[in-house]
Amino acid sequence: MVAMHDPMGSALSWLIYNLATHPHAMLAIREELAPIAAARRKSARGVVVFEPDETKDLVYQRAAMFESLRLYPIAPMERKEVLADDLLPSGHKVRAGSTILISTYSMGRLEEVWGEDCREYRPERWLSSNADGSGHTLRHVPSHEFVAFNTGPRACLGKNISVALVTSIVATVAWNFDVEVLHSNTVKPKLSVILQMKNRLMAKVKRRSEGD
Repeated sequence: MVAMHDPMGSALSWLIYNLATHPHAMLAIREELAPIAAARRKSARGVVVFEPDETKDLVYQRAAMFESLRLYPIAPMERKEVLADDLLPSGHKVRAGSTILISTYSMGRLEEVWGEDCREYRPERWLSSNADGSGHTLRHVPSHEFVAFNTGPRACLGKNISVALVTSIVATVAWNFDVEVLHSNTVKPKLSVILQMKNRLMAKVKRRSEGD
């Protein structure tokens, strides 16, 4: 349960917060969802519910999620034990039995990797324009630079299902509701095994009208 419930809750909270505080990103997601929503029937409660197979190829929404995970990784710190003497690519020697702490939170904010605007939420950094001008594709970022899902043989086994669930849930929220973060709510990271919000996410949620 912990392997799914807590990480999902963290990822969803930070992504919805980032979209609510960056209207251009929310608008881009809604524009991407519009063709799908036009072909769908609303539920008995008047809500369009998006399924994972409908959102799996939405490029901007995937970029928005990765950008949120870059700034607010689910696991902000990694702890590794050195099994044998080794030499890291950086030139640092490590001894067997040593403990190495890796701050994935800091790695997502390295200016030399992400640029001068590394502290800004900007999903567009994940997009590459198609050569024929037909739109965008996701830009490949090496897993050793974007370690939100870990890397190598220890990569998260539940990555694909987590991405599928988060994108479908956020699509449903973004299309059907306006989310306004309360001004009195100061959102700060709470460092722990799972990166939570220190003061939780307090927001006003309102059903969108047809013309919005």
